[in-house]
Amino acid sequence: MMVLIICFSCSKDENLNVRQEEEVTNPDEIVNTEPCDFTLNNVSPNTKLTINCVLDLKGETINLPTGVELVSDKGQIINGTLNFEANGKIDGELLNSSLTIEGNTTLINETFVFRPSRWKNILQGDTTYDKALSNTKNFEDLLFFISSIGGKTFSIDDFNAFFEVSTVTSTTSDQNFRPTKEAINLPSNLHLKMSDKTFLQMYPANPENGNGTLVAVRDVDNVKISGGHLIGDGLTREYVGDNIGEAGSRLFSIHASRNIEVDNVTFEYGSGGGITIFSLGFPFNPDYIPTDGVIIRNSTFRNLRRMSTSVTDGKNIKIIGNTYINTGQPQRSGDDGGNVGYAINIETFRRRDDDGNLLEFQRVNNVEVRDNVEDNSRIGFLLVLGSSDVIAENNKVETRMAFNFSSGVSFRNNTFVGTPDRDQSFAIFGAGEDSEFTFDNEIKDNSIEGKYGTGISLSTQKCKVYQNSIKNVAVGIQMSASNTIDIYENNIKASNNGIFSNSTTINSINIFNNTIESDSFHMKFTQVNQTPESANFKIDVKENNFVNQASSVSVSNTKGFNFNENQLFGGLSLKNVVNTTITANNITPENSNGVLLQGDITNLTVTENKITKPTVTRFECINDESTSLSNTTISNNSCN
Repeated sequence: MMVLIICFSCSKDENLNVRQEEEVTNPDEIVNTEPCDFTLNNVSPNTKLTINCVLDLKGETINLPTGVELVSDKGQIINGTLNFEANGKIDGELLNSSLTIEGNTTLINETFVFRPSRWKNILQGDTTYDKALSNTKNFEDLLFFISSIGGKTFSIDDFNAFFEVSTVTSTTSDQNFRPTKEAINLPSNLHLKMSDKTFLQMYPANPENGNGTLVAVRDVDNVKISGGHLIGDGLTREYVGDNIGEAGSRLFSIHASRNIEVDNVTFEYGSGGGITIFSLGFPFNPDYIPTDGVIIRNSTFRNLRRMSTSVTDGKNIKIIGNTYINTGQPQRSGDDGGNVGYAINIETFRRRDDDGNLLEFQRVNNVEVRDNVEDNSRIGFLLVLGSSDVIAENNKVETRMAFNFSSGVSFRNNTFVGTPDRDQSFAIFGAGEDSEFTFDNEIKDNSIEGKYGTGISLSTQKCKVYQNSIKNVAVGIQMSASNTIDIYENNIKASNNGIFSNSTTINSINIFNNTIESDSFHMKFTQVNQTPESANFKIDVKENNFVNQASSVSVSNTKGFNFNENQLFGGLSLKNVVNTTITANNITPENSNGVLLQGDITNLTVTENKITKPTVTRFECINDESTSLSNTTISNNSCN
């Protein structure tokens, strides 16, 4: 016979019936199946009942007085409704799909363990469209219900189910598709805690419908999702119509929410990506609701189309310690991998109106990207576009990183390892040219080595590039359309050019205190500053150490080049230059002239240089082979 244990108490016994989270993660699921020989009719107020049998309510509604507490001892309550008058408490182990809870009650334990066998309205395994759509509603309803009765952690272990998220379910006249409404939504103040045996899968989307998202938070606070696998429809989805590069569904959307944490989740086969972070409204409108406070850490993003992590609006975001594999790579026949192709894409849209007023349709600031590992992205690891205050630090990158039209961006202490089996044009690209939004950016302390055409490529302004180690690349640093750049204390070893600029304009370029070794040219400037607007532009090269005597510095058809106080092993050639100074350098050529002058030269000063006489007699310390010299001073140079 089953035992009914009744306790009368004015206050809860704090030492009883409280399971710690560690204890409920994998609790014993054995339940008693014998029917109870009692009912819940006429229960007195403030009664604690322990259920160790199957209590079948037979479709009835049982009204429970104030203060009733129901505790499970491997028992069940099924087929009916419990209506708590006030201050009720119930053990989460008693909840199931055939039991309805009404009235005023809370969970005894803030951690609820989801046992799939008890929720007959949420089906596992391969299923139909209708059942997957029902799964989405019923699972979301359960999440919100658990939160409404005081649940703080929703714990899942062995579970594998499909969810349909591409259908408009609104019953109003508004039939617009809103991905974060049709997804599995998570309520505020809840931790969705999954195990490695938990799989939430996206039912294959109808490609004619809007691009959905599997799980979402929308205008909520304090949500954590940890563990488990979110699986998209990348292997089954068809891409049809126009703009198929933009097509596809994401796995988790963070929409206008606050204090959101993603920890140790695996994201796979999202047809439109993994995580996207954005906001409601526009920053210039009063109804703007930004996402504020997100941390994504210790998670794995694998085989995701388009982008693994996308940020288009939000602030105070941390992306830390994650692994990114095969982002943007084609997932199936007929798929090109979609647009973007970066593992992490931080991108906004803004413009000025007809009156010149700035309109920020999106705004991103204060983002940290740290300690991540990236492998085999189709295009690159990180793109920062139109954003501010972004730090990318201590990441291990196989491909590349870039910023454009951004301010306060810091790429620092990252390791770039270009793999031998793929050719890449650059490891880091700083862009923005003369944009008003480009300033105060830095590239520092990075290690770049491997099969890169260029270590750091610059077409930007107001940027510092310093203390980087760039080795075994074709070109160390390349510049075009840049101004106000400081390049200093870098260690460069290149097979072609250490620093290179060609057919462009650059101004206020300061290159100092670098160590440069190249198998071809330490530095090469060709066709630089040849426009009327660039007549007075300047490039200052000072106090650098050029260490390979077999190489040289070559400057041709260039204006505003100043080369001062450098230690140059190798020669210096000047051809068709204007506004040039060569002063106080130590020059040690080998099989070349110390300084070679060629072509038409205007406004040249060569003074106070210490030049080691070339060992090959046909070369000279200073060899003037110029066609014409105008306003030129060559004086106080030594040749020993």
